[in-house]
Amino acid sequence: MKIRDKNVKQMVDVCDKDCLRRPCYWARPDPGVFTQGVGYRTRNPGRKPDWLCGNREIRGCPYPLPPPDAKK
Repeated sequence: MKIRDKNVKQMVDVCDKDCLRRPCYWARPDPGVFTQGVGYRTRNPGRKPDWLCGNREIRGCPYPLPPPDAKK
């Protein structure tokens, strides 16, 4: 699911609607797909990079999910 992050002013691919308030959330541009010996290649050539939660992309969402921070 994609939610607009006001800090980066982009739509970010996240797990659920509360992810923006979780401590594990980390917005970053999608680096693409890494291939050994070649490097990173974009997933969508010719377009701006999409944004995603970096922790979700690299390690997956933690289980159990941490509670959302009420202050954010």
